[in-house]
Amino acid sequence: KHVPWKAFGVGTVAGMCGSFAGMGGGFIMIPLLTASTASARWLGGGIGLSQHMAHGTSLFAVASTGLAGSLGYGLRDVVQLDVAAALAACGMITAHLGAASISRFSPRTLQLCLGSLMLIVAPLVPAKSYFEQQHNLSSSKIKTETTSIQQQIPNETTNQQQMTKLLSAGMIGLGSGFLAGLLGVGGGSLVVPALTLSTDMTHYQALATSLCAMTLPAMVGVWTHYRRGNFAMRVAPTLALGSFIGAYVGGKVALQLPQDKLRWGFSGLMLFLGTKTLLRI
Repeated sequence: KHVPWKAFGVGTVAGMCGSFAGMGGGFIMIPLLTASTASARWLGGGIGLSQHMAHGTSLFAVASTGLAGSLGYGLRDVVQLDVAAALAACGMITAHLGAASISRFSPRTLQLCLGSLMLIVAPLVPAKSYFEQQHNLSSSKIKTETTSIQQQIPNETTNQQQMTKLLSAGMIGLGSGFLAGLLGVGGGSLVVPALTLSTDMTHYQALATSLCAMTLPAMVGVWTHYRRGNFAMRVAPTLALGSFIGAYVGGKVALQLPQDKLRWGFSGLMLFLGTKTLLRI
């Protein structure tokens, strides 16, 4: 009878941690949703959903996290709406495909995929600072070499840069949408580093834009999971409510924290949860 309130606690923690890294919190939610009573005593016992059910239900809360997190960062100041639209439009297409294909995988395989992805993501998050520095150096060099050309045809150059930026966002959205549908995560683990490396966006802009873009693809995936029976109705509402509150607060707090601390903290959490997920197989 306490399951809805346990789900609220899971959602709050996952939403806050997810918004720190531009993710929906699915990486944190799913291990907690499938946890047994013995491994989740701090929640008063585990929720104990099946792996397939946890992936579908998590995605509902991911949509809530994305909406609240982007509001927490501030739509007007940080989110690049054109990039978010390109990410979301392409992500909606592949989110359905990912959710529809989940029945082809066993719970063991899904756990293996989720845990492996966590371990892959863990070192990428703090390593982004190095890649961003290299990217910024390259961008500065290119800008210096093409200044005279931009002065001659500024409008054409700007339009080409914008189209390239949106095309990159669309391609990123195709990959993140499929991951969202299949694994029940927001896809921010790939979107944020990809945006910072392929565009001129700052880390905070990439975080907020990633959160804003994940809501619609997540809802497409939720509908597909619901129709296939991979959705726990008694858990989803309070899980989403907790995620919304946690993500909104997390978005506000994240803007006050150093980027390096956010990156290393999330990296450590991914390493711990990924290892724990793989050990449970």
